[in-house]
Amino acid sequence: MVRGQPFAALLSIPAASGYLCNVMEGVHEVHPDSLETLYTDGIELPYVEYGQMEPAIKLQFEGEDYWYCRTLPLKGYGAVLARYIRQLEAEGHKPILARYGTRIYIYATGVTPIGAGKPPGA
Repeated sequence: MVRGQPFAALLSIPAASGYLCNVMEGVHEVHPDSLETLYTDGIELPYVEYGQMEPAIKLQFEGEDYWYCRTLPLKGYGAVLARYIRQLEAEGHKPILARYGTRIYIYATGVTPIGAGKPPGA
């Protein structure tokens, strides 16, 4: 895939059928040379391709932690992706996208990690 290619072009990249991940754990470090830019609905988004690796609960990029927020299928993402990204940005979070198998994972800075629950007394 070429940097700056439209997000819809991801649909032509083969991925193993039947890919399913039940457990997310661990951290993947995003190296600057692996980061690409994707365009969707007038938004430029940082994106990294992980292929068939197991999804991580957290990505680290340039000293910042990006926690998992949600996942979308490659097919049909266009109806909701821009809305989710705009909402995150309006709340002051920086998003980054990662492709694992046939799904796009949305990560963002400053969000409560999934499974962390509410802090005591909240």
